[in-house]
Amino acid sequence: MVTERPYRPRLSVEITEEQAKALQALFPWGLKNAFFQAIVDDVIEIGKKHGHTFLAAVIARKLKAGDFVKELQDGND
Repeated sequence: MVTERPYRPRLSVEITEEQAKALQALFPWGLKNAFFQAIVDDVIEIGKKHGHTFLAAVIARKLKAGDFVKELQDGND
């Protein structure tokens, strides 16, 4: 008897070998999935609010993760 497993969508993107090594060094075992799920949730929320403007800004590198870090640092002063 074969038990069917529930469908689990996955996000698969090509990255460079250097990016893969850097991510592997950065994330402790088991943390990568939770981190990227949180990122996907945030991207969906911001995308719904700001649409293609947000997506274009990220792709054009006019909006970077470092911008968010600056906001966190400014808020903790």
